[in-house]
Amino acid sequence: MLEVLPWDSEFFGFRVGRMNAESLTPALASDAKQWCRTNGVSCLYFLGAAQPEHSPEGFSFVDERVTWRWEARPVEETSLAVRRFEQHDLESLETIARCSHRDSRFYQDPEFDRARCDDLYATWIRRSSEGWADAVFVGLYQGRPAGYLTCTANAIGLVAVAENARGQGLGRELVTAAQRYFYTSGAACADVVTQGRNQAARGLYLRCGFRVVDSK
Repeated sequence: MLEVLPWDSEFFGFRVGRMNAESLTPALASDAKQWCRTNGVSCLYFLGAAQPEHSPEGFSFVDERVTWRWEARPVEETSLAVRRFEQHDLESLETIARCSHRDSRFYQDPEFDRARCDDLYATWIRRSSEGWADAVFVGLYQGRPAGYLTCTANAIGLVAVAENARGQGLGRELVTAAQRYFYTSGAACADVVTQGRNQAARGLYLRCGFRVVDSK
């Protein structure tokens, strides 16, 4: 139920743990805090159905995780503005990643260093392009990389569009490319997770035919 996360701990420079449970009861919260003290854990992740206004002392609500699902069906041809990742794209994608995920839970928690959060997403897109992801699509604007989308198994991972390219439909073209990828790969459906506060992403997935299947 309680575990230390080695990768997260090493990356952020303090011990990070995770609690796996259906709900956060006062008794469980008390046991978790004692476990953290015993194991030197400074931050404990918990994903569950706890109501923010009723969170036990010491726990703070930082994010709503919304899962969307698309039932696979034929889609339009992929736009010429989207192609697969090429190695020379990486520097541009890392730059985009450093300033494009400010709605995530890490930035909502004041205990996480903001610069290190920027590094997290730059590392994430770099490792995705190195094999973490099954496919990485790059969106082009004015001939330059201006956005990305990663696919792993039957799910969309990271999605971002550079600020100067927003409002041009590039996000929808990236999602369409992913849908075509999933459909031609034989997937029955595809999921994507976004933050409850991220209204732009929620609108995008709704327009692309996704529906909400879970919220925590």
